[in-house]
Amino acid sequence: MKVRALTEADADAYCALHVEGVTNYPTAFLRSLDEVRNTSEEMTARTLNSGKMIGAFAGDTLVGFAGLAQNGFASAKHRALVGPFYVSVEFQGQGAAQALMDALVIRAQELGVLQLELYVWSGNPRAQRFYMRNGFVQTGVIPRSVIIDGQPCDDFFMVRALDR
Repeated sequence: MKVRALTEADADAYCALHVEGVTNYPTAFLRSLDEVRNTSEEMTARTLNSGKMIGAFAGDTLVGFAGLAQNGFASAKHRALVGPFYVSVEFQGQGAAQALMDALVIRAQELGVLQLELYVWSGNPRAQRFYMRNGFVQTGVIPRSVIIDGQPCDDFFMVRALDR
């Protein structure tokens, strides 16, 4: 599994995979399917050229993506938010998620990040187990983090210290 930063050259593959992810797991994303489908080419290019998105590739095929957004405030630059994070159903359980997480940790350390943070749907035990295996600890609950089709969904807030 090869992992590298995504660029606007990856836009078509990224958009298709993002649509797949939101279709299969709507509670795992903040943006709705319509919002993802209606994202402008300029916005997608800006996102992919920002250096915040990495992709996992099986050969030349993008099979997963993950984002890392460092907090921009001086007093909070030691923190970074992980997400979105998705691996195609077809490639789950084949090491892509671990490759993405390992690359995110390396990137975060290069940026001087001491703490990774993420939100995960309370109804997704598989993702929770993956994050716990990677050193994340649940520190809180975000009630009604999203409302999908009129149903409120809680998220768990998880944190991983990189300096301990």
